[in-house]
Amino acid sequence: MIGITPPSSSSRIINHIGRKILQNPSGISRNTPHIGINISSFQTMFYPKNHYYSSLSKEEEEKEKLRISILSQVEKEKELRTLDKEIARLNTLRGINTGELYTFRGKFKALSRDYGIAFLAYYWTVWTSTAILTYGAIELGGIDAMALLAKVDTLTGYEISNKVDPTLGTIGLTVAVNELIEPIRLPMVVLTTKPVIDTLYPKNY
Repeated sequence: MIGITPPSSSSRIINHIGRKILQNPSGISRNTPHIGINISSFQTMFYPKNHYYSSLSKEEEEKEKLRISILSQVEKEKELRTLDKEIARLNTLRGINTGELYTFRGKFKALSRDYGIAFLAYYWTVWTSTAILTYGAIELGGIDAMALLAKVDTLTGYEISNKVDPTLGTIGLTVAVNELIEPIRLPMVVLTTKPVIDTLYPKNY
């Protein structure tokens, strides 16, 4: 539609229209004949509805800050409980809509969103714990990581086992086995995160 306009001019025109739309969407003609672009199509193409996020204006934000400043601590806590319940309800509805509510991946994302650093700390604590247990099992079980690596060398034709320190070989085997048990570890983390973190770090409201 705009192929007749030189590339540099086209970019300037599109950027100009985009700024105008953002500044005053109702004040622009719905059609721009000289470049053959329908503004409604332009808005849909470059500013799709699902990328639009409303927020409080500066004036509304200041009014809200003033309102909050005169609330008592009890009133604030009561309002926070109400907001948290509504946010949780909306997140649940979104999870149903996207289907993420019914997958471990979606639940993992939800826990990351709701618990942030506390969730990541808990996950890596569990990961480290299983790694230590795996290393201990390898040592106590007398599993020779270098012998396993030598078998791999036989199959591949390489001589990696001659170049790797035995301790590093054991650590490498530990990491590999620890990653293999991720399908067991992840569901366990997902199922236990909420009760564990809520117990360790209870909310004050």
